[in-house]
Amino acid sequence: MSEAGIAGAWRRLEKALEGVDDAVDYTLIDCPPSLFHLTQLGLAAAHDAVIVTEADFYSIEGAKRVRDFIEHKAPKDLANPGLSLRGVIINRYKDTVRQNEQRDSIRRIFGPLVWDPTVKFIEQLATSNNNGISLDESKGDRLPEIRATYELLTQTFLKEIPLP
Repeated sequence: MSEAGIAGAWRRLEKALEGVDDAVDYTLIDCPPSLFHLTQLGLAAAHDAVIVTEADFYSIEGAKRVRDFIEHKAPKDLANPGLSLRGVIINRYKDTVRQNEQRDSIRRIFGPLVWDPTVKFIEQLATSNNNGISLDESKGDRLPEIRATYELLTQTFLKEIPLP
């Protein structure tokens, strides 16, 4: 039986995390790119949200729907009025004319919420991810670039979502 029809199911993750994550500074909840049940569980349990999107039309439309849901639906429908959209990360970015246009569109739509740098599409990273190999175990000449990107995004995360 699906939990989606059970009263209060949207609070299940929030309840499960109570006390469990007290010993850590941050708990990251990675959700599927949709507004279905699993994503709503994550949003109901979260204090802050960061949207990861790609520089293409459908991904941007999805990111806008998530933003609108956070701003207009989460306070009432998820009983989470404190949920705040804190950033947008552009992922799997390829330096093409079309993706440059879409990246600029994301910046116009989300303004200062867009974090730099964008995460470039790097075949080495995609291959490692698909093979279940961590970044530390990965090999290749683009590894320093990948690490630098994620280190900068981590610094932005810590600045935008400081510890209480």
